[in-house]
Amino acid sequence: MQYSGNGESRILQTMLHPKKSFSVIPVLAFLVLVVWATGCRQPEAPEYYGFQNPSIVRNGAVTTLATTLKFYNPNPYNLKLLRAEMDVSLNGKHAGHSLLDTTIFIPKKDTFFVPVSLEVNLNSLLSNALAVLLEKQATISLDGRVKIKKGALTFNRPFHYDGKQDLSTLLQGTGF
Repeated sequence: MQYSGNGESRILQTMLHPKKSFSVIPVLAFLVLVVWATGCRQPEAPEYYGFQNPSIVRNGAVTTLATTLKFYNPNPYNLKLLRAEMDVSLNGKHAGHSLLDTTIFIPKKDTFFVPVSLEVNLNSLLSNALAVLLEKQATISLDGRVKIKKGALTFNRPFHYDGKQDLSTLLQGTGF
């Protein structure tokens, strides 16, 4: 039997470079799926650190409370706050509603500030006035939704906060 040079070359190549028993495409698809799944995890909620620079502006029958809320972003990545809407309650009674429709950059593992302005329901405030003046603190409840962007992904998240707040700083210099 005579062997041609081509046949021996092919056999030698097959022996030196055996065909791989798996395809690279499923492995790459799996890796992309794992990276995507871990990257799509919803961000942790920011931690509330309090408010600063409060002011109350009375314009006729409308009273507006403006302040800056301070938060900490515990996530290891930057975010963008696209929209925030919340209802504010003071000692369990509705005090006002706020809408923020401005984009705010949120740095990773750092504090950030959100300006808030809301029209205050004076009837609710007056019904709580004695308790607030005597105790100089109140239970503040925030209920709302935020729209946050992480890279190309957008998340809508509800939030809730309840806590005692020292109002002496708010009442100073406001005429109350």
